[in-house]
Amino acid sequence: MLDVLEQLMGGGVNSYLYRSLVVENQLAVTARARYHSAALDPSLFEISAIPKPGVKLSQIERSIDGVIADLARNPASDEDLARVKTRLIAQVTYDQDDQEMLARWYGRGLTTGLCIDDIRGWSDGIRAVGAQQVHGAVRKWLDKKRSVTGYLIRESTPKDGEKP
Repeated sequence: MLDVLEQLMGGGVNSYLYRSLVVENQLAVTARARYHSAALDPSLFEISAIPKPGVKLSQIERSIDGVIADLARNPASDEDLARVKTRLIAQVTYDQDDQEMLARWYGRGLTTGLCIDDIRGWSDGIRAVGAQQVHGAVRKWLDKKRSVTGYLIRESTPKDGEKP
């Protein structure tokens, strides 16, 4: 379910974050979400964006919060869910044509407690995810009280003769 939410929120140019921050509001150069589903311990759901020059980081943060709040109020459309599930399943299908990626899928799964049937049935699990499950995940896991925000800011280097 969180894999579907990851794609919906920040998995490419049709994702909610990208459309809001990059296309509609033109605040960011890019925006994305990441979730590490094949982790042994509890994983992180990461959201990141790179602002356009002159855009304040606080504007980006408010816009991200707005996208999350909107999805918490209004479940994703069936069309959007179908699109991201198709994309996820296609990615896994293509990965099966690559021996290295196939080995990674099985290696990650088996070392984090999954069995062969779990790995083979991943696509069926994705197909079964519904709008209400994603909506519940947004409300539970993307609650502002659970979040940590960090700003990565490049330190400017003083020119010769300037004070730092």
